[in-house]
Amino acid sequence: MLHLTTDMASVLVGSSVACAVVFGAVYYPVANRLARGVASPYPRAPLSVRVGAGLVDGFAIVTGLALYIQSESIVYPFACAAYLLFRDSTAGRSLGKFCFSLVVIELHTGRPCGRVGSAKRNAIFLLPGANVSALILESVSIIRDVQGQRLGDRIAQTQVVQGYGAKELVFSIQNWWRDFLAHLDGRSRETGKVPVKRAA
Repeated sequence: MLHLTTDMASVLVGSSVACAVVFGAVYYPVANRLARGVASPYPRAPLSVRVGAGLVDGFAIVTGLALYIQSESIVYPFACAAYLLFRDSTAGRSLGKFCFSLVVIELHTGRPCGRVGSAKRNAIFLLPGANVSALILESVSIIRDVQGQRLGDRIAQTQVVQGYGAKELVFSIQNWWRDFLAHLDGRSRETGKVPVKRAA
């Protein structure tokens, strides 16, 4: 039984390595071919902001995997895979993108990315072996590309841009709270006035 498990593990490792090599070999030819069909009027999102958003999303996935190791519940790997695939489908934002005010938009509509667009742009991160190569190659593409697009963006015809997120939400709540307090303060002054009798 142990020998069979070792054989299975070696087959899985070998196929993952082969998949990573093949993916690395075809990455740039495919990306360059797809780049011809991508045109965007939007400026690229700042690299530092995208790194921050990626770290938040990565932390969420690592947390899920750590919970799996601790509990051995199969729910956590499936939850991580679902998050990785559909993370940009909530108004074009993942948790990390929301925290850093980024939005994934579909270039043919100009609207935030949905479930289909999110699945298209993130599917390569679920391929065993290829996902390791993709993590490196996609990061390089984001840095080098004029619009900050990676292969996943070119497949899905999407782009990451700056938009409304947590920072803007906090500012909106602060402004609303200030206006609310100013309104209350104005009413309290009016109701707190002592009536003055006028001379007849």
